Amino acid sequence: MLVIPVIDIKDGKCLRLFHGHYETTNYYSDNPVTVARLFRKENFKCIHITDLDGAVQGEMKNYPIIREICKSVDIPVLLGGGIRDFETAKKIIEDLGVYRVVIGTGAIANPDMIKKIIDIYSPSKLAIGIDEKLNNVVTNGWINFANITPLKFARMMDDLGVKRVIYQDVTRVGNCSGAFTERLLEIANNTKNIKITSAGGIGNYPQLKMLADLNNPKIDSVMISKALYENKFPCQVIWRDIERIDTSLELPKVKK
Repeated sequence: MLVIPVIDIKDGKCLRLFHGHYETTNYYSDNPVTVARLFRKENFKCIHITDLDGAVQGEMKNYPIIREICKSVDIPVLLGGGIRDFETAKKIIEDLGVYRVVIGTGAIANPDMIKKIIDIYSPSKLAIGIDEKLNNVVTNGWINFANITPLKFARMMDDLGVKRVIYQDVTRVGNCSGAFTERLLEIANNTKNIKITSAGGIGNYPQLKMLADLNNPKIDSVMISKALYENKFPCQVIWRDIERIDTSLELPKVKK
């Protein structure tokens, strides 16, 4: 089970939403680049970045910061938020050199774009974000309902040749209540060629182990945010005590 740390950026700062509500947030750092470097020093194998302003407004708003992150770390970067057309996806892949673009709203509004990305860059350069609320996919930064179930959306993407989806129940985001394993298994067991990254809800090691113990080869990775920022895993205490000695790297502090 690959663990992927998440950096959510809004107004140039690193934060995490609670229950998918933009008015309820925890700000963790004024410098997302510092956070990315910290995750790299802790030996994570890749990083996921979301431009939350882009997710709501439909165009990327934190591009300069994201560019700096991509230049600052030597591990793959996954990037989503505001990618609604092929030209934006092309710019991100070719100019930033990201490992994979993550598209949610754009995949519903413009499925032909998804096919074009697959045809030109291969399925490995793309992941589809499936954000759910009450068995309905939500779009535009979790604001609007798309009137399609997560499973139906996953099957549509499967038919287009998509190989990876990132699934999360937005009501679990930030509350550390565990992954929605029933939905993860439903998608895994009813699609043909899709691998699944679980996102949202993991708050501690027992919840992470419960996800890994599903032993479903299609569910092979997990994204974690709040629990990492708030040192919910025992190994982090060792890592970050060491980092406090290194004055060259300022640790992010929780801002409520």
